[in-house]
Amino acid sequence: MEELTEEVFINRARIFFYEVAGVESASLDADANLIESGILDSLLLISFLAFIEKLRGSQLDITPENLPAISSLRGAYAFARFRRPDDDLRESFNGA
Repeated sequence: MEELTEEVFINRARIFFYEVAGVESASLDADANLIESGILDSLLLISFLAFIEKLRGSQLDITPENLPAISSLRGAYAFARFRRPDDDLRESFNGA
């Protein structure tokens, strides 16, 4: 399985936005605010969160305070890379 680097995440997110919303990847700057630009509306936000959770392999802990963190592709990647709640438990089983 391919490691989820920032480049891989951004490329997959661009494909997601093209397939789901018809947004050309050339128009998706990794640092652009997707909400302010009108690309990410309330319905697409739900789909984008599900997309991030699928790539991450676990649910996101979204609150109104941290929602702005996913307003750009680069921000969404950083948010998705936060430690999951079960990471400490998983490491203890792996002897880390």
